[in-house]
Amino acid sequence: MTRRRVRGLRIVKRLPASGPGFLRLERCLVRNLYAGGERSAPYRFEVLHRRGVDAVAIIPFFFERGRLMIVIKTGFRPGLMLRSRLRLPLRDRRSYTFMREAVAGSLEPGDRGQRGIDDRARAELLEETGLRPMKGRMIRLGAGFFPSHGQSTEKVHMRAARVDPRRSVAPPSDGSINEADSGAEVIEAPRILDMCWEGEIEDPKLEIGVMRLCRMLGRPIPGRRGGG
Repeated sequence: MTRRRVRGLRIVKRLPASGPGFLRLERCLVRNLYAGGERSAPYRFEVLHRRGVDAVAIIPFFFERGRLMIVIKTGFRPGLMLRSRLRLPLRDRRSYTFMREAVAGSLEPGDRGQRGIDDRARAELLEETGLRPMKGRMIRLGAGFFPSHGQSTEKVHMRAARVDPRRSVAPPSDGSINEADSGAEVIEAPRILDMCWEGEIEDPKLEIGVMRLCRMLGRPIPGRRGGG
């Protein structure tokens, strides 16, 4: 579970939208250019960029009496708490003071190539869970995907790591408040997919990663709708 359970959020000061940070919003007036030399009418275009462009998500796993167990991150996402201030299309009674999600992190500008992504995955795994991959090996779970391709250039690269929970250490974290307030939880793979279906877990990285890991391991896709 989390080290400290968040109960609320208070905005101390609103900062300018522009300036230094992990995200950059680009607003443009653009035209589409076509092969025959034609051009579309001008239209407004907005896109969000991460500092390191992409991110990596990690599915740490181990076996317990033949059961596939997954280590997930638990913590607080302040942006989701602000949903309660918006006019939502579907009523949502949840407070979002606690989230279950995949272990993940943004790439830094120096993280280049598959090896750079693997190195970042190892670092995030240790920071968030105190675990290291067995034999130092990161497992690539297929191609990356765009979680919000209409608004962001970010691609999420998927990795898995077999871990030994008996060798865990205290997570060093990255020094940020919300990572220091985060923790880890272990859930069996079929239960994770059921929780995704039921809305108890709302992180697509975790659902996609667990399904890909089951496929890679040659196990039936478990869960309420998976036939396992």
